[in-house]
Amino acid sequence: MECAVALQILPIDAPDDDEVCRIVDEVIAYIETQPVTLFVGPFESTFEGDYDTCMDVLATCQKVAAQAGSSKVMAYAKIDYRPEGNLLTTERKVGKYAELNAAYPS
Repeated sequence: MECAVALQILPIDAPDDDEVCRIVDEVIAYIETQPVTLFVGPFESTFEGDYDTCMDVLATCQKVAAQAGSSKVMAYAKIDYRPEGNLLTTERKVGKYAELNAAYPS
């Protein structure tokens, strides 16, 4: 793995929180179909893989939100690219908190 992308999608014109969640859920569903590792958080999702794949996924996410019904989509991305060496993965960063996060009430 050489790339990690933390992505927040904001459908600006969604009329309520339920619609925001529905559109974001469609983007997450799309990312799940891609050959990347995905971690979903409360404010952003992080996906990891090779650089070209991650950039293709990133480029498509706004289009997926638009196809889901948003006419104005803001996307905020943070990209960690390491062409040489090991990526500090999401699992390494937060995996030790899995039990704590699993206990979060749904």
